[in-house]
Amino acid sequence: MSPGNSPGHGEHAVTIFVNTREFHWDKKEISYEEVYNLAFPNEPLNDGDVARIEYSRGHNGGGAGSLQPGGTVKVKENMVFDVYVTVRS
Repeated sequence: MSPGNSPGHGEHAVTIFVNTREFHWDKKEISYEEVYNLAFPNEPLNDGDVARIEYSRGHNGGGAGSLQPGGTVKVKENMVFDVYVTVRS
């Protein structure tokens, strides 16, 4: 998926940033898997790889936290997601 595009892009889309790249998101929430796919399109995790997703500028004040596999978070204009992939040893 290229920057500026998201599935179901609509009139109420908000701008989010994933690993400093800009995306327009029109759903109220975004999942761990959707954030990972925006950060690394067509690059599934290999055995032993772990993706850590942290966000900031979300709801409830500072709105910072982390997403776990299967988890979702409400999105907000200019919300920032950082995705890190590490390999377990």
